[in-house]
Amino acid sequence: MPTTKSSSESHAKSSELTIFDVLKQDHEKARYLFDKAQKAGRKEISTLQKLFAQLEEELEIHMEGEERFFYSVLEQNEEMRDKVLQSFEEHQVARTMLGTFQALAVDDERWMAKMQVLNEIVEHHMQEEEREVFKLARKALGKEQQHEIALQFQRNKREGRKSSRGAPVEG
Repeated sequence: MPTTKSSSESHAKSSELTIFDVLKQDHEKARYLFDKAQKAGRKEISTLQKLFAQLEEELEIHMEGEERFFYSVLEQNEEMRDKVLQSFEEHQVARTMLGTFQALAVDDERWMAKMQVLNEIVEHHMQEEEREVFKLARKALGKEQQHEIALQFQRNKREGRKSSRGAPVEG
């Protein structure tokens, strides 16, 4: 699809991003980390531990911000309420699944299977959000509100990272 934007315009400043842009970026990062873990294989224990720590932090910060700034606004909308409640529950399932890794060593044969199940749960949630929730939310939220929620979400992520467990794994 051709675009008339100049390259400087296509690199939108963070204040111009909508909450949908920001959430989609997070989703892509989660997909990337899951893919890296899958490709690392069971023998690369140190790499898997670092990837999982980063993935866990990304998911926790994302879910917390999404619930505080996005879902809390959307659940006030009657048309969105059921979808938002379902999204809250999907986050709870993901958190529960993340918690099950605490009692499992990375070299346990079940670890990679558990990672695959977590990936499927998170991927299902992200796809549903991108296809259904975003579509409804675009109708429910004005442009200004979409930008303001994005700024709040990004500020919350920065604050969450200040207590980070370490440097992220770069690929």
